Amino acid sequence: MNTLEETTGRSIASRFKHRFVYGLISLGGRKLAYWFLYPLVLVYCLYPSVRNKSRAYIVRRFSPKTNWEFFKHTYRLNLTFGRTLVDRAALGILGSAEFHTDEKTRQLCENLLQQKKGLLLLTAHVGCWQSAVNCMNFLHTKMHILYYRNPKDNDKTVAQHSGKKAPFSFINPAGPLGGVPEMIAALNRGEIVCAMADRVFGNPKNALPVHFLGGEVRVPYSFYRLSAATGAPIVIAFFPWEGCGKLSAWVFPPVTVEDKGTVKENYISYAQQFIDALAQFCIKYPYQFFNYFNWWSPYATTTSGRSKNAHQPKH
Repeated sequence: MNTLEETTGRSIASRFKHRFVYGLISLGGRKLAYWFLYPLVLVYCLYPSVRNKSRAYIVRRFSPKTNWEFFKHTYRLNLTFGRTLVDRAALGILGSAEFHTDEKTRQLCENLLQQKKGLLLLTAHVGCWQSAVNCMNFLHTKMHILYYRNPKDNDKTVAQHSGKKAPFSFINPAGPLGGVPEMIAALNRGEIVCAMADRVFGNPKNALPVHFLGGEVRVPYSFYRLSAATGAPIVIAFFPWEGCGKLSAWVFPPVTVEDKGTVKENYISYAQQFIDALAQFCIKYPYQFFNYFNWWSPYATTTSGRSKNAHQPKH
């Protein structure tokens, strides 16, 4: 998977449409903005280029028999995505969200952080992860997000909406050495590093093949090697959208990565463990998977639309 020409995070909607939605949130809250999404998403789904972005996932997850079934699944997926974006904006504009985490999960994270080895929090482009990272002050530990912000992204961050300082700092994966020195330094200080472990950024040689929804995809290798080298435990967590202004945390048991040297293939089992957790999430929350490219194509990029390997639903 070559992502050297990375355009992750590029907005489909214009700057004007974003501002219009922000205005709706300010005037009538989330629900008013939700109503605007119904016709907006319908119009976008009429474009083949938009439908093709999620085609590979829709076909593998739902096996639609007709074009109409395919369209309905696509519409529901994009509508849910729109709602998560509205909620992210509303978190900054209105200053509130309901983030449901249980005491067991909080205690787990606190116990891991007390080991002073740092914490590597691995998540994916699913659910409300961008809202969630703004709601983790209860951990009382500095957090860093490995995140590439596309210059063509018209959407504002929560901090840009609120005018307040974000409760985390960004590490740019497009920087020197992919942000690895910054991640190592943060973990050695006992801090939290949050990263998307479902998308390869940069050199495709840093990818591992794993099995997801009946096919092979590629995921980053560096996180597992980083955990082994620093001793930082890995926590896999996803943050599903649970309704208007509501999100929750789905946290899996911590993973301790054994140091198996520098050969990346030695860490496939850990990468597969992450992907198996992601598959569980997609079973329970099928319309909250937001990787808009053909992940199963060996030639895919995060900008690809319809792949030559994508299957077509039958008429």
